[in-house]
Amino acid sequence: MGYRRVNVELLWDIYKRSRAGVSNRQIARVHGLDKKTVNQYLARIEELKLPRDLDYTGLLGCLTQVVSANSKPRPSFEVFLPLADEIRDLVAGNHEKQQKPMKPKTAWDVVSHRHGLAGKTSYETFKRFYRSQILSGLAAHSVPRIETEPGEETQIDYGQVGHKLVDGRRRVINAYCGKLSCSRRLYIEYVTTQDEVSFSRSGADMFGFFGGATRYLNLDNLKAGVISPDIHDPTLNRTFAELCDHYGVLADPARVRSPKDKAKIERSVPLARELFKRLNALYPDASLEELNRHALIWCRDEYGARKHGTTGIPPNQVFEEVEKACLTSLPAEPFVPARWSIAKVHPDQFIQTGGKYYGLPARYIGKQVDVRITTSTASIYYQNGL
Repeated sequence: MGYRRVNVELLWDIYKRSRAGVSNRQIARVHGLDKKTVNQYLARIEELKLPRDLDYTGLLGCLTQVVSANSKPRPSFEVFLPLADEIRDLVAGNHEKQQKPMKPKTAWDVVSHRHGLAGKTSYETFKRFYRSQILSGLAAHSVPRIETEPGEETQIDYGQVGHKLVDGRRRVINAYCGKLSCSRRLYIEYVTTQDEVSFSRSGADMFGFFGGATRYLNLDNLKAGVISPDIHDPTLNRTFAELCDHYGVLADPARVRSPKDKAKIERSVPLARELFKRLNALYPDASLEELNRHALIWCRDEYGARKHGTTGIPPNQVFEEVEKACLTSLPAEPFVPARWSIAKVHPDQFIQTGGKYYGLPARYIGKQVDVRITTSTASIYYQNGL
């Protein structure tokens, strides 16, 4: 089996899913791991006897003890690169050669026997190569509409909608769009930036508008949410990870260049763009905050009240009768988004971040530290320890 390095972020996600009641078999399927591997890591995490009230950073610090020290190199795709066209023909079929399409597993067996790859590489390596190099180039197939259970999923996306004068400057305006997958209730917020603080603040405002949180959050692979997009091991932005931890939500990033993974919200971006034009025409002197208030009224009273084109039922009706009761209750404390950065401790024992200087003990000279900044507090971490 191909080697995969397990990092602390992956352990955090495994632990949070287990705490949320997801079975070990489902967790293994989501991350492409063997169920025994998930069992072993959860058993080692259980031995730590972690307090249930630990925040995101505290959990990372504790889970660092569990990360394996194994430093085997990652498998290389170089063996398969010269065979890419051959693999593509095997999977997609070749009409000229009268060759019918075959499953990737069968293609692996054929290529392995043809080129004597037994012992040189593994099927796990082949699968990762196929997903990253071959699958994206194959012809798209029709995708059936997938419905989700009430309170199961929220899909979110960004889209550029136009320009507006904000604080005397002409700014590009983007729409943060969120939709409950079951009831189709919609949330739209216009913002001037897509950084991690704005992204997480919009997420918190969205949950407040819905009056609760869903179990999963299906998002695009933008840097404010997902630093390293990967079908198995996506690395979440730390600010966004804290948002998920605060509301008890599990992140479910879509595959790269796969808009059908969150098709329900994709159609809402053009709606947000047209709404922005409409509101600008009706309220030309309104501030961005006032436009957002009008946008929420439109989401609730107009979009939510009319019959949905797919379900045939108004989103408000499905939300009130079915989905509202299935949402997770909001925490008592409001979410405060933090900006994370990495800084190096200089010989004078100071770091510089956000235009300010902070002093540290001499033992940290030359080391890199993580800095967490909110509107009222600066916290500095070394190896996930405060």
